Amino acid sequence: MKAHAVVALPASMAAYARGLYAFLRELDQRGCDVIIASPPAEQGLGVAIANRLRRAAGPRPSA
Repeated sequence: MKAHAVVALPASMAAYARGLYAFLRELDQRGCDVIIASPPAEQGLGVAIANRLRRAAGPRPSA
């Protein structure tokens, strides 16, 4: 089944950071094969968020 979702970025980097793990877990639980994310500017909290997105994009261990 093909499906897609567009999720608006929260207004603040703090809200983005708080929701990032939960959002990625939810997509994984739904069986999402591809996630396209635009990383934030790498300033302040954006550095940690961009780092998390890079790690999430890396190779995943086989189940």
